Amino acid sequence: TRGAHRRPSLSPPPSSSIMAKLGEGDERWIVSERDDGANVNNWHWQEKDAFEWAREKFASRLALTIADAVPDPDDASRVITIKTSDVTALTGEAYVNRRKGKIIAGYELDLKMKYDAEARSKDDPSGDVVAAASGNVHFPYIADENAGEEHDAKVLNAKNGALDDRVKEIIRTVGLPMMWRAIGEIEKELAAGGPGGEGDAPAPKPSGGGKADFRDGANVNGGAKSDADREKESRSDKTAPLSRKAHALKMTERFFCRPRDICDALLDGGRVMHFSRSPADVKPAPGPFTMFDGNVHGETLEYVPGELIRQKWRFRNWAEGHFSEVTITFREPEPGNCFVDLVQTNVPETDAFGNESVMDTTEAGWKEQIFGRIRQVFGYGA
Repeated sequence: TRGAHRRPSLSPPPSSSIMAKLGEGDERWIVSERDDGANVNNWHWQEKDAFEWAREKFASRLALTIADAVPDPDDASRVITIKTSDVTALTGEAYVNRRKGKIIAGYELDLKMKYDAEARSKDDPSGDVVAAASGNVHFPYIADENAGEEHDAKVLNAKNGALDDRVKEIIRTVGLPMMWRAIGEIEKELAAGGPGGEGDAPAPKPSGGGKADFRDGANVNGGAKSDADREKESRSDKTAPLSRKAHALKMTERFFCRPRDICDALLDGGRVMHFSRSPADVKPAPGPFTMFDGNVHGETLEYVPGELIRQKWRFRNWAEGHFSEVTITFREPEPGNCFVDLVQTNVPETDAFGNESVMDTTEAGWKEQIFGRIRQVFGYGA
């Protein structure tokens, strides 16, 4: 009857709300069997160098016809054609970071594009060139902080003549708006993932019975790897898988420099700020330190130049008072061939908010945001 108290139903819920069943090919599993499950949906931190990608985009998108046989304002008998063609200079950096499915693009670029202009007779616009001019369009600061804006630009003519001045004015009034639009499109593509696109997940791998082995370290043939197999896996600065042993990270990185160079890069405050592009307070001596604007901090416990660095180390978002211990040692089998061995113990399974990605984030941070940056900025890498 209306308003009567209803007893809770003890019957099974509809099939759509029953938990997905392990090993039965249930579509509701978030992780499906795939060729590459190492970074599903871009969850772990990744960084991709986008510099060469940007160079190729500038070269193709900024190759423009700015003027096609337009009347010469100072000589009614002639028409002018102006085209931009090649990237004559590109310096700076461009990269794309991915973390937890999010894309963060960063770039600071100094670009010069070559232009050429030709004047021909109005009566024969495809005939012989009667005058020519050339130079560069210079964009000294194309950066993510100014994305979508009309970046500062200068037209640098190779010579000073009447035609050079006219070409310069046409590029300023007609060419720059065209180039700004093209740069804006490139910036949008970079913000969407650049060289890696938007990072769609790999297509599912065909399987015989629709079953997937979800055990940690399972190989593609369906069998679980033994601890011995894992120990035999090659580790290098470019292909090492993330550590699978909870609470401890181990890695070996190779650099083409002397051990003291890496010590300076890790413990000299100016160099740390240079490669990290963020505030840091660190000294090559025992004492407290901060890096990445305080997101990493701790205390250097022991320092032997070129031989040993030992630190108490933590992320800001770890549980209050929890520190790991980092030990970095150096090997140099021959001058200029340096191996850096890092062991970090007591890494928590979760941060202060319960996120279980601490191990992955910590190791990827060392590899990409510290060692990778040192290679890139100081030129020590293979």
